[in-house]
Amino acid sequence: MNTLYVIGNGFDRHHGIRSSYGDFGAFLKAHDPGTYDLLGEYFDTVDEFWSQFEARLADFDAATLVEKASSFLAPYGADDWKDSAHHDYQFEINRVVEALSRGLKSQFAMWIRQLEVPDPVTIPAKLLRLDTSATFLNFNYTRSLQALYAVAQSHVLHIHGSASDVDGDLILGHGWNPKDRGSSNDGANIEEIDTREIEGNRIIDLYFERTFKPTDRIIAAHQPFFEGLLGTQQILVMGHSMTDVDFPYFKELIRHVEVNSVRWRISYYSDDDAPRFQQQLEERSGVPARLVELAKLAEW
Repeated sequence: MNTLYVIGNGFDRHHGIRSSYGDFGAFLKAHDPGTYDLLGEYFDTVDEFWSQFEARLADFDAATLVEKASSFLAPYGADDWKDSAHHDYQFEINRVVEALSRGLKSQFAMWIRQLEVPDPVTIPAKLLRLDTSATFLNFNYTRSLQALYAVAQSHVLHIHGSASDVDGDLILGHGWNPKDRGSSNDGANIEEIDTREIEGNRIIDLYFERTFKPTDRIIAAHQPFFEGLLGTQQILVMGHSMTDVDFPYFKELIRHVEVNSVRWRISYYSDDDAPRFQQQLEERSGVPARLVELAKLAEW
């Protein structure tokens, strides 16, 4: 039977890999407390922030940053005016944006690349039944499939990059397209606003651009993979939360299979997830509920 596995972070966590976003938060706090503190300043980190980390990157509180940085907008006629003040405001905004975009992503890559995948002989009870000859769409960055199950690299697409590619880009981000968001300068009277504020707004726009996950571009880059799914008879989703930011990938793979005949088996963690997964597939992608089976990953 032609089988596609869709692998998410729950798969790695099932095998004891400390790969949750909460684990990343602990790593960041220990290794880069400055950036960790900035997250607390410009995001609501109290309510489920780490469990929804990627999506929450879109909730950057730019207004608070502008308010705090405004203390660097020294009046041009001030007695203590210095030419360096032309850039103090932009520098402060850029300092925060760099830390919460490129800096945060750099720390994320460092964290991912130091995660340990266990030796399969040490976790026999955790090993699952996998068809290693199948095709794998892997949303994880680790080589857990290869290390734990000896799946050939040629069968695995790391859609967001692989930790083993030391020079490769690891894709991380929210789903709020900057084109839909618009510019922070929209609505401003460019002729009247302080040039420093205009430049600061452009830097804020860079934050949203750098932290956006360009799913359309990624899908286009991997069209041969998706086109090769024709003939798939079953899709097994293991440990993937099917959140909105990644749902375009599911819609794309569904576009390339026989939607009314392919059988699905989807793992779920909490009882609240099970109906949501089924509803998403049926209402948003037309997958008949009769073709979807739900099970806890430990039951596979």
